[in-house]
Amino acid sequence: MNQLAHIFLTYVVLSFIIPNTQEYLIPIALFAIILDFDHILGYVKIIFISKKEKNKMKLGDYVNLFRTSIQEPIGIMTMELIFLILYVYGVRNTYLLIASLSILIHWIIDFLTVHTRPFDPLNKRIVSLFFHSKKQRVVSEIIITIVSLVLFLIVYF
Repeated sequence: MNQLAHIFLTYVVLSFIIPNTQEYLIPIALFAIILDFDHILGYVKIIFISKKEKNKMKLGDYVNLFRTSIQEPIGIMTMELIFLILYVYGVRNTYLLIASLSILIHWIIDFLTVHTRPFDPLNKRIVSLFFHSKKQRVVSEIIITIVSLVLFLIVYF
């Protein structure tokens, strides 16, 4: 899913959990997309791939370029465990809650809408629950982004 949809959907969900959500728009936006920072390396690599090689690339090649273990359950569980340890040792503030929930929401959105490797690193099998073709994914991303923007605007204002 694209970053805008992640931000909008995360904000909408958190607006039902965190009071005065407007005060936390920047941290919510940051933690809503922080899992996608690993995509930067994929974007850099793809610049140096020839057009001929890009045309030969299969779905698995793109997943390998843009998804790392940090975006799969093993990475999410590790981060959530760190947040839990911080909570147990007395860190109880809104930013910890925003970080923990935003990362979990991000993973759920990706799991439902993009090709993932939910058993990585044990098994590299690629799974897609709903959108199997590139066209389906593009159309769904446009629709989800527009709907999430509308929901965001309703909740924000």
